[in-house]
Amino acid sequence: MAEEMGVFETIHSMRAMRRLKSDPVPTEMIRKILDAGIRAPSGQNLQAWAFVVLQDPDNKKFFQERYHQAMLDRFGNALKVDPSDKSSWARTVRAAMHLAEHMHEAPVLLLVCGKRDWPFSVPAEKREGKAPPSYGSIYPCVQNILLACRALGLGASLTTMHQMFEDELQERLGIPFEYGVVATIPIGFPSGKFGPVTRRPVSQVTHFDQWGQHEPPA
Repeated sequence: MAEEMGVFETIHSMRAMRRLKSDPVPTEMIRKILDAGIRAPSGQNLQAWAFVVLQDPDNKKFFQERYHQAMLDRFGNALKVDPSDKSSWARTVRAAMHLAEHMHEAPVLLLVCGKRDWPFSVPAEKREGKAPPSYGSIYPCVQNILLACRALGLGASLTTMHQMFEDELQERLGIPFEYGVVATIPIGFPSGKFGPVTRRPVSQVTHFDQWGQHEPPA
């Protein structure tokens, strides 16, 4: 069964799945995914996460319309790719735009929220306006959620474009001021197939003791 996948198999075959079926995701699966999320470590064990599960069609359409417009405003002509272009970049752009245009059809839009907390690097006298969420405490939770989705055979992808309309989103959904939305994760059964992901080799991106030293000292 998918949930019996080994951890390394899960990691090596987890990719962003932006083309999702509209079939509903059972509530027990959602709870299982979120339960995996809250097992993540968090700074000072504050467990500063909270979740909003969007399933209502009106709320999802509200999100999709603003997300789509934000994509167009942010990236503009970069989203126009030749349909015959088979490059990795073109495929990614087409998948991203498919998600933007069809996000409301995903059975679940999961908003992962985090309590606001000023980073240590910002001195008290410069703390004006809203503090950002504690990203370092929330992203391990986000990764656990993505891995749990893969282990259960669900497609998911991480996006942060909600930042372009976050105030409006928080007001509509009643998310309190002391929380910020860290990530949005569309979740559903995938239309495509999982498979191995291609990455630059570890040897190219690892430095031992000194930048540029790709092998440990003898």
